[in-house]
Formats: sequence, structure tokens, C-alpha cells
Amino acid sequence: MAVTRNLAAVFSMALALAIVAPQTVLSQGQPSGAGGPGQDPLAIYRAAGADESQLGKIREAANQFQTSAQARAKQMMALMSDMRNLSLQTDPDQQAVLSKQEEMNKLQNEQSTERIKLMLTIRTILNPAQKQKLVQLMQQRPGGQLGQGMGGPGGQ
Repeated sequence: MAVTRNLAAVFSMALALAIVAPQTVLSQGQPSGAGGPGQDPLAIYRAAGADESQLGKIREAANQFQTSAQARAKQMMALMSDMRNLSLQTDPDQQAVLSKQEEMNKLQNEQSTERIKLMLTIRTILNPAQKQKLVQLMQQRPGGQLGQGMGGPGGQ
């Protein structure tokens, strides 16, 4: 029963990662909708004063992140499939289930770390005044305060 609940929670996280990560990456971890379909994911950086050269660097960093995030999402789906197979056994091997969960946790932690690295990379592209403006804009958005939102960069 606990394995099934764990599997459902992990599946939900992986699905959310695969769907939402591209939108949240460019908007410094703001809630979904920021940088969502039909919206400019670089709008917040434009509003912070980033020029076209900076926007190009941000786009490049985000694209690299997205490529690796998609690869990790595929890995997570494979791990979830393995976990499902284990959970469907009448008497699953406890060590195998726990080991698989550890692999899933490690992958999730890697994704979180890479998201933070992207946020830090983007901040190095901006000048001090732009960084300050970005933080102000993020604080004005719903979920922009600490402890709220998706828990991504800037909304930790």
C-alpha cells in the first residue's frame, strides 16, 4: 500500500516536471502560468531590463537545462515503470523497492540542483540593477514570496 502511494506521488511529480519545467525555468521558478503557453517566457527578464544579448544567453542556458530535464524525465518514467512492476509483485523484495526509490530520489535531487544552478547562471548574466528589479518583479507575482509557489528558483 505504501509503495503504491509512493508510486502515485512520484508519478505525479515526474509528470509535473515533464509538463511544467519548461515554463518555470525561464520565469525563475514562478508558478505555472508565468511563462506558460501563449506568454513570453523571457518577459520577466525584459521587464527587469535585460537587453537582447542577455536574453540570448538566458535562452541558451534555459535550453540546455530543458534538454537535460527532458532526459531526466525519461529516466524517471523508466524508474517509475520499474517501481510499478515491483509494486505489482505479491511479495516485493524490500531491498529492491527501497533501492529503486533511492534512485528516484537521487534523480529528483539532481533536477532540483540543476534548476538552482540555472537560476544562479541567469543571475550572473544580469547586472546588479537588473537583478534587483528581477527580485522586485518576482515578489510582486503570486507565489513570489519564500515558502510559496512551486518551490523553484526564486520561489524556494
